[in-house]
This record gives sequence, structure tokens and C-alpha cells, in this order.
Amino acid sequence: MTWPWWLVSVVGTLAVLAGGWLLMAGASALGWLTSPHSELDAALFLGSDVLLLAHGVPVAIGGQLVSIMPLGLAVVLVVLAQPVAALAARQAAHTQSPADDTGRIWVDGQKVVALVAGTMALTHGVAVGVLAAALGVQGGALHGVLGGVVLGAVAGLWGASRAVGFDPRDAWPAWLRSVPAAMASALGVCLAGGAAALTVALIVHRDRIIAIHEALQPGVAGTVLLVLVQVLYLPNLVLWTTSWVLGAGITLGDGSLMSMSITDVGFVPAIPVFGAVGEPGVGGGALYWWLLVGVAAGVAAALVVGLARPRARWDETALVGGLSGVAAGLLVTLLCSLSSGGLGALRLATMGAVTGQLIIVAPALLGLSGLLGGAVLGLVRRPERAARAVATPQDEAEEVPDP
Repeated sequence: MTWPWWLVSVVGTLAVLAGGWLLMAGASALGWLTSPHSELDAALFLGSDVLLLAHGVPVAIGGQLVSIMPLGLAVVLVVLAQPVAALAARQAAHTQSPADDTGRIWVDGQKVVALVAGTMALTHGVAVGVLAAALGVQGGALHGVLGGVVLGAVAGLWGASRAVGFDPRDAWPAWLRSVPAAMASALGVCLAGGAAALTVALIVHRDRIIAIHEALQPGVAGTVLLVLVQVLYLPNLVLWTTSWVLGAGITLGDGSLMSMSITDVGFVPAIPVFGAVGEPGVGGGALYWWLLVGVAAGVAAALVVGLARPRARWDETALVGGLSGVAAGLLVTLLCSLSSGGLGALRLATMGAVTGQLIIVAPALLGLSGLLGGAVLGLVRRPERAARAVATPQDEAEEVPDP
């Protein structure tokens, strides 16, 4: 039996959300089993709260308003929904475009992707909005709808486009087609640099991290829950350290700042990973070498757009490289902004990347690096183009094979 594409989209989206809830509720139930003072219904409600939090809905946990999205769970939901979108797109393609006498299916990819992604986004948004309203989260219905629509649309566009071979860049101007790949390359370099900085901090301060964990005395079940929570927020931590390596810094509460020049942090939550925070004081000059991550990201963007257009002049490669770097910097700022939030309404109400500085530093650093990288790439290729330009007609005729 073959299900209609719209039914696959709706049921598959709801199944993915149910899977995410089961994952969080199961972890909460593990804590309930090992805690004599907790109640099962509270544990199950906690799983629902975390699911809402992954869609950008601020929720009250332990009497504190939490607004930091667990981006790890959001990524898991998108990855799980991607095969659903692919299956629905293939079903829609078979329904709307029967095979010809050769067995090949001619698909209107744009229409199929729009139908599947739109259905999944609508279903996802409505489901999360209804859950927020049912739990009585103040203002949560609107946040849930918006967050669900975004996650559903991302999963639907990704899975459906790959399933039917649709690429919207085919209709773009030639100079613009390589910009998304350039932005992705720059973003990858920035995230790699942030992950490297986070790894170094965890290794250097591992004794403090272990001491915090032992002081909590979590037991086996508590250890599992602590690890799960920190894994769910691992993408957030990588984005925070990405803000640090780009020069903007990190804030861990009102009046606190971690940057290359200074570390001024007061009270932080008793979570082991925060043991990686350095000692208060003035930073060393060697830390500024981390700014090369932003330089490398801008150069990577310039290389992608420059190599995609081998006949472009140096001024064109410089311009597109710079624009790609600026766009990548704005993308990094957007993701860092999504990764930030609060663990309460008072001192810890603002935690994460210092986006006010990052929105200036990241586009400037990546854009300037992309501009210079594109110019250098274009100038390096000039001798080759000049040699082709002065080639004599006789030489060109000799290169043409005789029919």
C-alpha cells in the first residue's frame, strides 16, 4: 500500500516530534527512577518542556525561566525529519508525474519541494503551538509555531530537494551560484576553530571539570543525565567559543565577559562543562592568534567563489569574495544569536555570544579576508590568462584536431 505524499508528510512529522519527546521523557524518567522525591508526571512534563525549548519556546524549569535552545536536539529533529521529506517528495513525484515509455519520471522539482516543505512546516508549527498552549506556557504558542515552522521548513527543503534533484541555484546568476557554498565553507572553518578552542579549554581545565562533577555526586543515573544535557548543548558551546575566536567574546551573566583581552566572570552554574572557564585576569598576547580562524574562513569563502569562476578578473573575485565573507559573518552571527539565551530572570538572564560586537566583528573580519583572498587569487591567475590571450591563431589551429 502506498500512502499519499501529504499523509506521509503529516504523519512523519508528528512521528519525529513524538520520537523527540520520547527521548527527552525517557531521560527524565531515568531521573525519576533514581530520585525518591520526584514525581513521574513532573518528569514527563520536563520532557515536554525540553522539546518546546528546542523550538525556541522559553519555559520554566525548576522555578527558573530558561530560554537557551538545546541546538543539539533541534539538529536531531531536523535530521530525523529529512528522510520523511525525501519519501514524501518521491511519492509526490510519482503521483504528479507518471513515468514515460523509458521509465523516467519528469518532475517539477520546485512544485514538489514547495508542497512537501510547506506541509511539513505547517504540521510542525501547529503541533508545537498546540503543545505549548496545552501546557499553558505563557506566550509559548506563538514561539512554538514560529520555531516549528522554521525547523519543519529546513527539514522539508533539505530532504525533498535531495530526493527529486532540485537545486534552486540553477536559476541564479552565474556569479551568485557559488556564494552559498562559500558561506558554508567559511561557516565550517569558523565552527572548526570554535570546536578546537573548546577542546583546548576542556583539556587544560579538565581537573576543575572533574572536581565539579565529583562535588555534585550525581551517581550513575545523574551522570547519564549530566552527559545528555551537555551533549544537547554542545552545538551552543561550540558557537559560543566561535564568537570568542572571532574576537567578540562570551558573556556568562550580567557584567561578565570572556574575551582574548580579559576574563571577568563571577558566579556560574554548577555544571561540569563550565569548569572550562578560565581564571579572571588579563589575557595573553598569544590568544590573538586565534583570530586567524576568521582570516582562514574569509579566505576559504574567496577560494570557493574564485575557483568556481576561473575566467573572472581579479576585481570580480575580490568583490564576490568580500561579499561572501560578509554574508558568512552575518550567518555566524545569526547562529550565535540563536544559541544564546538565559538560565533565569536575574544575573544569568544573558548567556552566550556577545552578538552586539559579533555582528560588527565577524562580517568585517571575514569580509576583509575574503576581499584580499579573492584579489590575490585573481592576480595569481593573471599570467595564465595572459598567456592564453597572446596565443597566436596558428597555435589555436594546431590544437584543434583534424576531423
